[in-house]
Amino acid sequence: MPQVLKIEVRARILEAALEIMAAHGYERATMGAIAERAGLGTASLYRYYASKEELFDAVISPDLARRFEQLMERRVRALARNTQSGVPTDDLGGDMLTFWLENRLAVVILLDRAAGTPYAGFGERFVEQLTAHTLTEIRGLHPGVKISAGARFVLSRIFENTRRLLATILEQHADPAAMRHAIEAFWSYHIAGLHGFTSWIGEP
Repeated sequence: MPQVLKIEVRARILEAALEIMAAHGYERATMGAIAERAGLGTASLYRYYASKEELFDAVISPDLARRFEQLMERRVRALARNTQSGVPTDDLGGDMLTFWLENRLAVVILLDRAAGTPYAGFGERFVEQLTAHTLTEIRGLHPGVKISAGARFVLSRIFENTRRLLATILEQHADPAAMRHAIEAFWSYHIAGLHGFTSWIGEP
């Protein structure tokens, strides 16, 4: 019976850590706040996890981050292709959507709240990948086109806003149907806007 209780308490701690870190970011999350959310005293929390770093490693495992990066690479390529058609024919794909549903708050942290952790650059890589793949698609569609520094800057800022908004959508929508609806609403606006942007770049 004590072992069952220990497993249940550990699960509460991990859930509380995800909630606090997703809401406030890793750097601003405190062990005291996590303990309170889990219904424990801070001293009891330290018996399970000796530091905030150790607790973070438990909620964001290397395997989880690696899986997200692999899915992200594939979906970023698909998004770049959709940008050229102007039609969101392929939203996040079933594999990515399933991953986000199963790891919602962990994804929020990786995309936008990981400062102070080994994954602090995760969101930045997301933006860089989107920008690079979109530029590749533009060059393929408009051979010889010159992409100005100003256009590159605007494109990177568009995707920076994409990163932040996706994190906010995931944070605010725990219900799977509501999350999917919000993402599809965003995509319908986002893809059409990017299509207009890339068409403008391709104009002589």
